[in-house]
Amino acid sequence: MNPSFEVLMKNSYITQDYMHIPKYFYEHLPESHSTTVLHYDGEPWFMKINMGKRRWFKDGWKYFLMNNNIKWGWLINFELVEITQFCVIFQLHVTGRVTLQDPVEIN
Repeated sequence: MNPSFEVLMKNSYITQDYMHIPKYFYEHLPESHSTTVLHYDGEPWFMKINMGKRRWFKDGWKYFLMNNNIKWGWLINFELVEITQFCVIFQLHVTGRVTLQDPVEIN
């Protein structure tokens, strides 16, 4: 099983240009990489990871949210699937999307 973490989207996560990575997950991230690829809904989304004392997704996070219509109250699971020579690759699993099979009401 690949290491992963989950984030329940709050209003502040929707409006800011970055997304913090939980500190307990830092041990799984190499210190030499600053590029990441988030795979979601069949598409790769490229962005940077701040690699300082605190780590977060940046330079593309807001664009990813807007283009995928991610909303407050949705749960995103970030599954680390590969670390290559050039980037860190995550597979995203998002729950909360309204479908006929999985109706979710978001206020």
